[in-house]
Amino acid sequence: MLKYCLKRIGMAAITTLIIIIILFFLLQLMPGSPFNNERLTPDQIAVLNTKYGLDKPLPLQIVIYIKNMITGDFGVSYNIQQNYPVANLLATKFPTTIRLGLQAFVVGIIFGLILGIIAALHHNGPLDTGTTIFAMLGSSVPSHVLALGLVFFLAYKCGWFPLTYSSAQPVLSSILPTIALSIGPMAMTARYTRNEMIEVMDSEYITLAETKGVRRFRVVVVHGLKNALIPLITTLGPMLMGLMTGSTVCEQIFAIPGIGSLFITAIQANDYNVVITLAFIFSMMYIVTLLVIDLLYGVIDPRIRLAGGKK
Repeated sequence: MLKYCLKRIGMAAITTLIIIIILFFLLQLMPGSPFNNERLTPDQIAVLNTKYGLDKPLPLQIVIYIKNMITGDFGVSYNIQQNYPVANLLATKFPTTIRLGLQAFVVGIIFGLILGIIAALHHNGPLDTGTTIFAMLGSSVPSHVLALGLVFFLAYKCGWFPLTYSSAQPVLSSILPTIALSIGPMAMTARYTRNEMIEVMDSEYITLAETKGVRRFRVVVVHGLKNALIPLITTLGPMLMGLMTGSTVCEQIFAIPGIGSLFITAIQANDYNVVITLAFIFSMMYIVTLLVIDLLYGVIDPRIRLAGGKK
């Protein structure tokens, strides 16, 4: 296990380094510069480039930036909030996005598991059909389309919820975004759980457990659901990261001050430090999540070996 973890950490470090270099060069190809203010003279732009080290050769810029990223020095914002530390800027945005993402993830997984189990236990019945239809619709309808519908009917027409996100009412104003973001994961979880549970419940060891008189609840949860979770875990990491990093449109709809809207603003403003820092953090989140998923395989099913010559 230790050997495997060290190997994955090394691969993660190399992958992150490659991602930073690629993003750096992609940003160099973007039109314009971080200083697009027409009122700035060429001399003033030259002074700003010297101040932020943008006049140095590209290889040296890359080395300096990688060193800063490793030490946690993400630099300052060029345009969004001039000379304001990027780390402090992100600190005001990340908590809201992470909270909403986790809320949607937990709600989607819990209700998705419940729907999937119910559908599997009532295979080919009305509940199974209803769950299948819901899974198809939930997977097909984009979250931002659902968000617009929720805003129009529940917020605008009924007035039950605020139209936009309010820091004064964080719980109430986060309900609609959570629902909009959770439908996709809920539908996917229900579909995966249903399919795997149907297969698992027809297995010989389930029949043996029922023959021995094991309680139905224990058969379903301990013996059935535990083995059905392994394929589902593969999708949980990308699903969670998608909620954390891919909810940009929903943030715009609900006027949520999160990292999604910040990312778009930074790209439009050519604020290089903010863009690269967000991409770096997103990459690290994906890499860490995938490592955790691999470790969960061994926890759920000890037969899955994660280290040694058999891997």
